[in-house]
Amino acid sequence: MQQTSLTIKEIKNLGYYDFMSYLGVPYFHVGGLTSTKELAELCQINEESKVLMVGCGAGFSACFVAQNFGCSVVGVDIAEVSIRKANERAKALGLEDKAEFRIGDAYDLPFEADTFDIVITEFVSQFLDTERAYREFVRVLKPGGMVGINEMYSDADMPPEVTEKIREAERIFSEITQLPFSLPSPEDWKSWLEGAGLSDVQVHKHKVSVNLKEFELVAKALGGYGKFARLFISLMIGMTRYTISSRKIRDRFRKLSKGKGILMRNRSTSKHVGYALAVGRK
Repeated sequence: MQQTSLTIKEIKNLGYYDFMSYLGVPYFHVGGLTSTKELAELCQINEESKVLMVGCGAGFSACFVAQNFGCSVVGVDIAEVSIRKANERAKALGLEDKAEFRIGDAYDLPFEADTFDIVITEFVSQFLDTERAYREFVRVLKPGGMVGINEMYSDADMPPEVTEKIREAERIFSEITQLPFSLPSPEDWKSWLEGAGLSDVQVHKHKVSVNLKEFELVAKALGGYGKFARLFISLMIGMTRYTISSRKIRDRFRKLSKGKGILMRNRSTSKHVGYALAVGRK
């Protein structure tokens, strides 16, 4: 893929998601492509489907869905670097006729009503006013179409000390991304989708894990294990280089590690956290 070079000063001033896209991080949602595939299946995506992915990032999931389900995908994101990377990815994979990407706001989607068969978000609703956003998702959805979300959750009932630790992680991610961030319960996600007017809402809870199947899916999406290895090495080199070069980036990675540690590695908290795949029909 074409790499647009930026100076260290420009890089450290990028927003969190633009920075991660520039670095080459393929996706941000904790369930990985395993969860993307399952969500697409829950949404009954097929070759005839016209899919909108809101908060598409660098387009990794969108291209994966287009490749594996034969559908057409439109991705929108507010991060300019991410959209540029997404279009570069689609071109490199020969998916220009199946996947397109543009700047777009989840609260004001640049599409007519009743345009899409499926609307999907992955690790995006966490940062949104769901009442406003889901109203927009439903507006651009055809009658009978489906909204599918892939978002993190925390249990509704937790010991006070666990709740406080998870709130700390939420504060950390809000600070890093400069966006509001919370971990609602699965019941909350269901209620918000129903509140947007969707019916037959289903919520499937999953715990965070990494398995061989996920590595296989990522490697295949990248074009083989050789490209997977090159991406991994490139990420390590980039992270090391920018961490050494900038205190701001160094602090960002330190906070990211702390937040992820609370949610995914701490035994007392991680058992109360996971990701929810939820779908509902218009």
